[in-house]
Amino acid sequence: MLPLYLSIEGLYSYQQKQEIDFTALTEAGFFGIFGTVGSGKSSVLEAIGYALYGETERLNSKEKRTYNMMNLKSSQVIIDFQFLNFEGRKFRFVAQWRRKKKFQDITDHERNAYEWIDGNWSPMESNDGAAVTNLSYSNFRRTIIIPQGQFKEFLELKGKDRSEMMKEIFFLNQYDLGPKVSGLMADNNKKIEHLKGALSGFEEVNTEIIEEKNQQFQELSLTLESLKKEFEQLDFHFKALQIAKQNRIDLEIKQGELSALNERKPAIQKIEAELNEYELVLNNFREPLNNLSQLTTSKNALLTKIEGLKESKDATKIALTEVEQALEQLLPQYQNLDNLKSEIQDIKRLIQNVEFGKIKADKEVGIIKGNEFLNEQKQTAEALIKDIEQQESAIEQLKSSRINSSELLAIDSWYQRNEQLVQDLKEEHERFTNFKSQIEELKNQFVVNGYTQSEWQQQIEDKFEGLQQRDTALKQRDSDIRLKQELSHYIHSLHDGEPCPLCGSAEHPSPMEIEALDEEITRLQSDKNKLQQEKEILEKQKSELQLNSRILAEKEIESSNLQQEITKIENLFQLHQQAFVWKDFDKDNRAFFETKKNEIFQLEDQLKKLEEELKSKRDVLQTTNDKIQKAEVKLNEYQNEINVLDANIRQNLRQIQAIEAAAYAQYDKDALEDKAQKTQASIDKIMQDYELFTKQLLSYRTQYAQIKGTYTEAQEQHALYANQLKEIQHSVHKLLNELNFPDVATVKSILDKSLNSSLSRKSVQDFYVAYSTLENRIQELQKISEQDNYSEDRFNELSHLIQLKKEELNLQIEIYGALKDDLDRLTIELAKKQELLLEYQKLDTRKKNLDVLFNMFKGNGFVNYVSSIHLQRLCEIANHRFHRLTKNQLSLVINENNEFEVIDYLNNGYRRSAKTLSGGQAFQASLCLALALAENIQSLNKADKNFFFIDEGFGTQDLESINTVFDTLQYLHQENRVVGIISHVEELKERMPRSITVIKDLEKGSQIMLN
Repeated sequence: MLPLYLSIEGLYSYQQKQEIDFTALTEAGFFGIFGTVGSGKSSVLEAIGYALYGETERLNSKEKRTYNMMNLKSSQVIIDFQFLNFEGRKFRFVAQWRRKKKFQDITDHERNAYEWIDGNWSPMESNDGAAVTNLSYSNFRRTIIIPQGQFKEFLELKGKDRSEMMKEIFFLNQYDLGPKVSGLMADNNKKIEHLKGALSGFEEVNTEIIEEKNQQFQELSLTLESLKKEFEQLDFHFKALQIAKQNRIDLEIKQGELSALNERKPAIQKIEAELNEYELVLNNFREPLNNLSQLTTSKNALLTKIEGLKESKDATKIALTEVEQALEQLLPQYQNLDNLKSEIQDIKRLIQNVEFGKIKADKEVGIIKGNEFLNEQKQTAEALIKDIEQQESAIEQLKSSRINSSELLAIDSWYQRNEQLVQDLKEEHERFTNFKSQIEELKNQFVVNGYTQSEWQQQIEDKFEGLQQRDTALKQRDSDIRLKQELSHYIHSLHDGEPCPLCGSAEHPSPMEIEALDEEITRLQSDKNKLQQEKEILEKQKSELQLNSRILAEKEIESSNLQQEITKIENLFQLHQQAFVWKDFDKDNRAFFETKKNEIFQLEDQLKKLEEELKSKRDVLQTTNDKIQKAEVKLNEYQNEINVLDANIRQNLRQIQAIEAAAYAQYDKDALEDKAQKTQASIDKIMQDYELFTKQLLSYRTQYAQIKGTYTEAQEQHALYANQLKEIQHSVHKLLNELNFPDVATVKSILDKSLNSSLSRKSVQDFYVAYSTLENRIQELQKISEQDNYSEDRFNELSHLIQLKKEELNLQIEIYGALKDDLDRLTIELAKKQELLLEYQKLDTRKKNLDVLFNMFKGNGFVNYVSSIHLQRLCEIANHRFHRLTKNQLSLVINENNEFEVIDYLNNGYRRSAKTLSGGQAFQASLCLALALAENIQSLNKADKNFFFIDEGFGTQDLESINTVFDTLQYLHQENRVVGIISHVEELKERMPRSITVIKDLEKGSQIMLN
């Protein structure tokens, strides 16, 4: 990752928007961010981390993070970070939130991500920085931007935690196949157990059983076919007898039904006669009689209505006359309303004049007080002008007597640089002397051990060769002694005059003595132990001299480099001496210069104090002038308002016409308002009465006309009803005579029966149809019964026989179906069993293969092995710089638990934990590991340039270590690396090619300045 741009607003001490152009800093390859403690340096790194990941170490999400991160004087927080990732793609991450109306209420933080595509910022779906950096937040803080307190975290992580980190950074999860294999094994075992359970249900399924069942099925099919034919023949004859028996039963039932119908026939004939008479009367008399009844009722109701309308007409006429008289009396008062309204308008103008007079009096009092205040402020301003002129004169006199500050700073810088060079030269000479002493000491080690520096390796090899020759001789002695030990077993078998079991000789002049052989074995073992001790001593000498030789070579190289550095400093010192050009000062007398500098500082403090007092007085003068200007404007406004009030009063008096203004001169505002209210009440009463009477008059006239029209119409309708009644009565008498009915009462009694004609007619017709149908069916059944040969005994015999045959057939069908189902089931299950056996063989083979894989990958062993390889490689890369920083005294290694240890060459090359390193050494080790880790990530991501930021550690280093660290960091630029540091140590700023300074202003907050 390579940063391009960062802007911060409202975050922690950054009250106003501050911008950092990283392109100007990263071009140098090595830059710094400086400032005092609490100025906001570390907030730069925190802003970058929060923009990318939405996380911060200081606060968690439960601690009102957005509120506490926001500057108390700011209303919003905006972080805008732009960078290039390892693929060279340009990204922008923006985090922002703001304060609501209530001070402590903060909106939710909003983070958005963009990518630069075709000249525009295109929004991204995900705002996760890990997607573009390939690093989680924790590993980003360990490898790219390392905040305070986290620099040694990678060095001191436990083995397991460090392995987890390595897995994420180097994508080692691809090697963590244990869980996947376990999952596959569990899934495979479940399938095997499932198959075992499934196969247990097929133990009785085989081809022999199926063949036996199939033979039984064929035999049963033939038997069932024969039974079906026998049953069908019997069933045919039985059904014919059933039909004949049913016909005889139906004949008896029909004859009984016909007898019942004959009993109902007289009642049906009576109903038919009554129905004919009712339909005759209904068709001829119902409509005339209904009309006669309706007209009689309507005529009586209309007569009652006519009497009511006459009463309403008379009452409405009386009310109309009363309203016309009242309206005639009110008309003169209504016509005088315009005069009363004019009086009210004139009274309102008088009320307005009273109000204008009161406001005018208040304004005149304000003008008097304003003139007094204006005079006081003018006197104050004149006194301030005199004080300011006097103070300006005193400041000019002090400025004319002070020395040029830039020249003073240049001289001070020369003295500081001179002292630094003297100190550097002294320290380098001391180091050179120390190195010479160490070199002589190392050379003396060869002499002490009896070797020469140039030929010690050959001399040791010669000694090793001598020891080897002695070892060969001892082995030969050992072989001889072993042979003698074997021969000693035959000593007890030698007897005078008896042959030797080995050579066959009968004489034994000098047999071997066992006691002498034991002594020789003891001496041999002693010689072996002595030789082994000499070998160990020589091996130790060789190891020590190898280490001594390597350290001596490095010391001589460093001594040569140190001599060159001394010459370089001496040249710089001579050039610096020649650069002293100030005649008023002595380059060897800094005390005189310091005295002058203190005097100038005191003068500057005095000037600063006077200028602050002058600024304060000018501010007071400006405030006083503003007050004068505002007072003059206010007085002019008051005078203008008084003139406007006078004009309004005169205009109102000119507009009064309906009343005499002089008559109301003694009236106050309340009296005038009371007069106006009473007059308005009188006007309202007249208008209300006039409007009421007018509405009543219109309503009564309309009502009277409506009632009169309705009364006339009702009288005409009454005459029409009388004529219609006469015509209907004549028509009814004519029908009575024609149809031979004595009177209307007889006709009404017939209609009152209210017979249901359609239902009664249908009932009669249904009876005659049923009667005729029964007669025909009885004749038909009698004819069929005479022709069939039905016998009750034959019917019972055949019924019993067919029942037995049916039971036999059903039994055979059940046996046939059960056998067929069983045969089908066995065939299907045999096919399933064969499929399951084939699947089981596959799963069993897979289980054996998975067992082999499980043993390979269990317990993260393979991942830890790969992780240890990466860590060893990191140590190799880190040691290139760590050896230089520690002058080849220490080396980093990894133990069997993947934890860091150091080899201490000053203590016989013994190992010890990295936790035993001092603060400065731990910083050096952490720096080298972080650089090595970043280089691996750069190589992994194939990035052509990478970035690394450190926010601590330099305060723990001495001057010599800082020089070495700075040299190491500067070399990184040649390796296409960019390194930034954060420190409060101002002396380091001079050694930086590029830097920025963070200054905390009490009013504006943290301010960023490019150096």
